[in-house]
This record gives sequence, structure tokens and C-alpha cells, in this order.
Amino acid sequence: MNVFGVIQELDVELNEKLVEKLIEGFEIRKKNFGDKVFFYSPGFKHYEVEDFSVNSPPKFVDISVTGRNCELMCDHCASKILWHMIPATTPEELVKVGEDLKKKGIEGVLISGGSDKNGFVPLWDFFDAMKYLKEELGFLLTCHVGLVDEDYVEKLKEANVDAVLLDIIGDNETIAQVYKLPHKSVEDYDRSLRLLKEAGLRIVPHVIIGLHYGKIKGEYNAIDMIAKYEPDALVLVVVMPYYGKAKFQLLPPPSSEESAQVILYARKAVPNSPVVIGCARPAGADRVKLDAYSVLAGVNGIAFPAEGIVTYSKSLGLEPVVSPNCCSTVYSMVFQTMETQ
Repeated sequence: MNVFGVIQELDVELNEKLVEKLIEGFEIRKKNFGDKVFFYSPGFKHYEVEDFSVNSPPKFVDISVTGRNCELMCDHCASKILWHMIPATTPEELVKVGEDLKKKGIEGVLISGGSDKNGFVPLWDFFDAMKYLKEELGFLLTCHVGLVDEDYVEKLKEANVDAVLLDIIGDNETIAQVYKLPHKSVEDYDRSLRLLKEAGLRIVPHVIIGLHYGKIKGEYNAIDMIAKYEPDALVLVVVMPYYGKAKFQLLPPPSSEESAQVILYARKAVPNSPVVIGCARPAGADRVKLDAYSVLAGVNGIAFPAEGIVTYSKSLGLEPVVSPNCCSTVYSMVFQTMETQ
């Protein structure tokens, strides 16, 4: 297996000592999941590079129940991550948006929104409408929530959601300073995972690498927490400084080498769960390096892969599968393909 060949053509340099470590992750995913690797291009933007494109119409879109508004306005994104989502700020509007999307051939939706001052995404008024989207319109229905309690979890279950996505933070200072939740702690995130798992809901936790103003701080602890609950999949993203406020924009994200080590740790922590690299991560040469490292570290998929990465995966003996869905749905694709092998 020539791990350097194709990447040299893309004018990026991989750290040889790190590559030697990452191969352990590659062998873990090969042993547990076979040779297929998934590349995602969800419908909120058109994305195309030389060796990757999705030419079919969008099949999966994001909806925000708060529009562009977020009470919390944390330093992670200051609501900007909501700007590409379709607004539906009342249950009636959500039903209408769902019906319109169904007519356009959309097959899946992510329901999300800004957080309130307690770290909850305010879905309480929307659960009946969500159930309608799932059971009457037949959507694949996922939700990206914040913290949850027992009542919230019960409502998610009644709405028959396919999967629950939530960011997990493993450091109290990060929760207080970046997420503006000084009255919350790591234990609240652990409890949210436990409640969702005990309710029998499918969980797809997210970890944001470099969340503490570009530093690696609570990521390893967050992964350890997640591993206890055997997630249906784990999504890793890298902080994007331009999402945040002015002071945050000046701080660089972690290096691709630092991020790759977190990715390898995650692969080893959840060897039997799919691990994917989500949409959010820096662009340019660092993105190429990070995506190459990620393939070597044994991820099951990458959203919006950098140019040359699909070709690179083939050079490593992998079988790329392109999907127009959200990368969080990797749990269904991975195990469906394994059953047919």
C-alpha cells in the first residue's frame, strides 16, 4: 500500500511518523467494516472537485426551527451555521416546508436550530410536526439537538426520529467560555448521552476538534464519554474560526496533524461504530492533508472530500461510495453494504 504516491501529486507533504501511527486505524476499519468508504455531498450547497461530484438533485436538507436566531450566540459559530438552513419557525411552517420538500423529491431532513440559554434547541412545539414529516411524509428524520432532559427525550422518541445528533464537550472551561454555559458541566453532556441511549434512540454524537479557540482541550475526554454508550456513529469536525465572533476569527484551528491524532484516538475508541469527518473543517492545503490523514486513520466516510481524496482512497484499495445524504446517516449505509458483501 503506497500511502504517499497520489498525495505527492497534490503538492502536500504528509508526516511520515504520523502516517505510521495512523495505519493502525486503517487496519481497524478494514477489519470491522471492509473496503467501502463513503463520500457525502448533502444538499445545502453544490460541491464539486475534479474527482468528486454529485450530479443528482439534492436528497437531504437542513431545517432550522429558529431561523438564523440563536439565544446562546456561543463563540463556536455565533449562529452562522444556521444561515444555510431552511427556516421553519412555527410548527405550521415546518409542515408546509416538509410538504414542499417532498414534492421536490427530498428524502431526508435534519431538524435543528439555535440554542436557548440552557443549551437546549427549542423543539418542544415542533414534535408533532416532526412526527408528521416522519410518518405521513416518509422522510428520513434526524435532529441536531443540544442538551436534553427526560421529557425532551420522550418527545423525540414519540416523534419517531431516525437519529439524534448532538455536540459533546469534554471540558468545563470550554462549556463556560466558548458555549457560554457556565451553569452547565461535562456531566450534563454525559447525562444527555445516557438518557438518549437508555430511551433506545439512535445516537450520532459530534466532537468539534479545536473547539476551545483552536486548542485541543476536551476532545479526548469527550470521545471517552461517547465510547461508553456505543454510538451508532461518531462525527468529527474541525472548528472553523470564521464562524465565530471577531476575536475568534484571529485564532488558527489545530494543525491537520493535531486533528489527525484525535481522529485516530476516536477510531480506536469506537472500533465497531462508523466514524466520519463532517462538513465543517478548514479549506485549502490543510483540508487535503486532513482528509488524507483521515482516510489513513480509518474513517468510514468524509463529507465534501478535498480534491484528490477519492482518487487517493482508491489507491489504498478502498471502494468509494458517493452519497447525496448527510454524513450522519453513515450508520445505515455502512451496515447495509456489509450485509450485501
